[in-house]
Amino acid sequence: MLVSRENFSFSTETDQNNNTVYTYSYTLTLYALPGSGAGSVVLLDSSDNAVDAPFIIPEACPPSSPNPCGPYSRDYQKRASTPLSPVQVVKYRIISANGQSKVVPLPAPIEIY
Repeated sequence: MLVSRENFSFSTETDQNNNTVYTYSYTLTLYALPGSGAGSVVLLDSSDNAVDAPFIIPEACPPSSPNPCGPYSRDYQKRASTPLSPVQVVKYRIISANGQSKVVPLPAPIEIY
């Protein structure tokens, strides 16, 4: 799997009660590598805690594919009254359609909110 955070933006605004609102927007995008099977992918932090709902990979990526398959994307927008601390995604668990599971480290951490 290739995993990336794309289109990140951060903004602050003041609401009608003069409170600051922090808004974080981004897209998480996954691509299945050639030869990957169908199943689900769970993003994990360094303590093996899931940091998001599973991504469903509905079909295998053929080994003969010249490029990764996908994208499988999900958009996020989080609003908070105080700044949020980022969560480091450092690995993922892939669960195949037959229930086999494997944890794979990411080449570099990805910050999400």
